[in-house]
Amino acid sequence: RAEAAAEFRREGGPRDRGPERLLARNVVDSRRTVGTWFFGGALIVLVGSNQAMPPQVRLVSNLLWGALALGVLIDSVLIARKIKKLVRERFPKSTEKLGSLYFYAIMRSITFRKMRAPAPRVNIGDKV
Repeated sequence: RAEAAAEFRREGGPRDRGPERLLARNVVDSRRTVGTWFFGGALIVLVGSNQAMPPQVRLVSNLLWGALALGVLIDSVLIARKIKKLVRERFPKSTEKLGSLYFYAIMRSITFRKMRAPAPRVNIGDKV
């Protein structure tokens, strides 16, 4: 059982197969993303927006929530554009649907780096 878990961590499941998916993973893993900060920020917003908090704290909490959401949205668009460009360059005859590839990459981008499966193969800052 531990061997199967280690294999999944290394190789991923059926949804992670294919050269286009590997490219999408490498694009996400080679950069810092706003999404990795999203869940930590959401916890701060949850505590800060409590009715027991002073109005100033609630205001800052709501502004933080908006900034995080906007950041994730902009980051997602940038990731999707980069993946579209690279897939069209490297795999011109690909039958992979770009929409599902974008969604796959965006979901990976909002996952903490250490929790991503399959594990990242590139370091932050590496050229893809």
